[in-house]
Amino acid sequence: MRKNLATVCVFALFILTVGTGCEAFKEAWEDATTYEDTPEEIAAEEEESSQKKYEVALHAIVKYPRATPNEQDIPTLDGKTIWIKKNQLFSSKNIKRVKAIPRPGNPDLYDLEIKVDRFGRLQWQLLSGNRAGEPVALIVDGVYFVSFYPEQPENDSTYWIFLRVGLDPVTARGIARNAKKNYEILNPGAFSLF
Repeated sequence: MRKNLATVCVFALFILTVGTGCEAFKEAWEDATTYEDTPEEIAAEEEESSQKKYEVALHAIVKYPRATPNEQDIPTLDGKTIWIKKNQLFSSKNIKRVKAIPRPGNPDLYDLEIKVDRFGRLQWQLLSGNRAGEPVALIVDGVYFVSFYPEQPENDSTYWIFLRVGLDPVTARGIARNAKKNYEILNPGAFSLF
């Protein structure tokens, strides 16, 4: 039985080779033996590459929540909730690059140095001027991580801003690693339309 099946396969291969020519047979063989992604796999890869990870947002903290439409409670790392104003004060949309910097004397805590775009620099100047002495909430992917006081930049022409936030190493490095990709996703250029 196996001998007959092998003979039939060899005969079919011979007929296919003679009937279609070498080039057509070669193309058919390559199509049959090469692996191509299915449309579902291609869509999943595109979706994964277009998703934001470690997206940063700064929000004002609500001391006395009244559950108005502009207020929202969000989860914290310890399972509790904190109330914030929904309108972002600053976000990954204006952060081009991030450096995760270990704190001197405490390598378990990291601060962030962020490079902002032109609009981000102006926005930060307003934020640090208007919110001087008031803590803001650092939200990463919709979860509250820490509150900190926004500091004025050393000069008005710098695009680098230091955030004294004291994050864990994994989160700080994740923010730094994904900052450029998040910026590109949130600010699609004209070249991405074609």
